[in-house]
Amino acid sequence: MRFFNIYFFTALLLVVSAESYAITDSERAVLIRLHHELELSRSMIDEAEQAANPQDRQHIQYPQLKNDLNKILQGIADALASERREPRSLSPINGDYQ
Repeated sequence: MRFFNIYFFTALLLVVSAESYAITDSERAVLIRLHHELELSRSMIDEAEQAANPQDRQHIQYPQLKNDLNKILQGIADALASERREPRSLSPINGDYQ
């Protein structure tokens, strides 16, 4: 889960802290790689959800985790698709999965 948190918040910082200028080639390459890594984490989340013990006292909120991941992936995809980054209002992510 720690691995996911690092990528999760890195993606969030990249998407949210962007100024209004064109993406450089090196930034685009990193964002593409980050998007790919986060896509791979989807299968890990599904695997963890399937392996979860329903008898545990504490449960991870996998639907909320997946929803937040989708928002981050969409933000990265939007940044990659646009020529210029314009300021916009982003919907908040939950961040609390227990």
